[in-house]
Amino acid sequence: MLPIERIFCRLQGKPTDRVPFAPLTPLYGARLISCPLNEYYTSPQKYLQGQIAVVDSIEPDILFTPFALVMEAEAFGSKTTYFEKNPPNLRIPAIGSFADIYNLTVPDIENHPSLVYMQESARLLLEQYKDQIPVAAIVSSPTELPALIMGIENWIDTLLFHPKEALQLIELTSAYFVKFANSMLSLGASCIYTPASFSNPTIITYKIAKDILVPALRRQYTKINGPIVFHHGGARILPFLELLHNLPNVIGFVLDPRDSFNEARAVIGNDLAIMGNINGPLLLKANPQTIQSWVLKLLENRKDDSKYIMTTSNADIPYDTPLENIKIIAETIKKYKN
Repeated sequence: MLPIERIFCRLQGKPTDRVPFAPLTPLYGARLISCPLNEYYTSPQKYLQGQIAVVDSIEPDILFTPFALVMEAEAFGSKTTYFEKNPPNLRIPAIGSFADIYNLTVPDIENHPSLVYMQESARLLLEQYKDQIPVAAIVSSPTELPALIMGIENWIDTLLFHPKEALQLIELTSAYFVKFANSMLSLGASCIYTPASFSNPTIITYKIAKDILVPALRRQYTKINGPIVFHHGGARILPFLELLHNLPNVIGFVLDPRDSFNEARAVIGNDLAIMGNINGPLLLKANPQTIQSWVLKLLENRKDDSKYIMTTSNADIPYDTPLENIKIIAETIKKYKN
């Protein structure tokens, strides 16, 4: 089966030749072509070359657009910094206080360099692998992006004590999110892959999620012209899953490695895809034998789950991860007999 056939059959619960494998390898492509990251995250052609190298080396079943959420905040005025072996990160938030929210405007997605780079990277990937490998477009959630626009502490303070301004900022990021996500889908992206680094019980309360964030997502997800995959973003998603599982257009969830697949299935039922649960950052220092044991354990756990897709959880697979540590996952999946 082609990757695109394998993924679409899985999403429908139909038989496939094997479990699909979708490692989070946007960053890893730069390592494979030895490209400096300040060039990789500004040149769509270099990003394409990196992902071609990923396909040639790892044979993934899904490709991803750049995983660099801070570049979306850059379009609102935040400043970024580049590293030798990590994706760009926040240097200076666009605003420092809730009082400045009213000075923000929705960015021009057709002309801001960072957003043009992300859309052009998507276009080139889709042109290269049309009808072969699905491309997931990584887009910041409208309830997560504010943390990159004003900083996490300021965003929490605004949610707690300045709800009017919090809703105003969510309206701005929502207007952007709908435009940008639908632009990616119009290019041909198979789905929107939206990390939820902020919407988790280690940062916010269940009440804030229930009363503010999830209703905001519900209003905006109805405007998206395609499917959405909800990524756990680095924290456990299970405690909030009952609030999230029936959001419009959501077709699946990527779980945190600490989340239980069985418990998640009990919450979301059998209609949605469930993804994970290899801890991507841990691939850096683990040995292939250990990684293989993780994979076999997951395959056994999900052997009767027709909508399971093995993905790496958490952030990008680290730059210095030995290639054999990724390839052992794909090889183990191919050899596994249910």
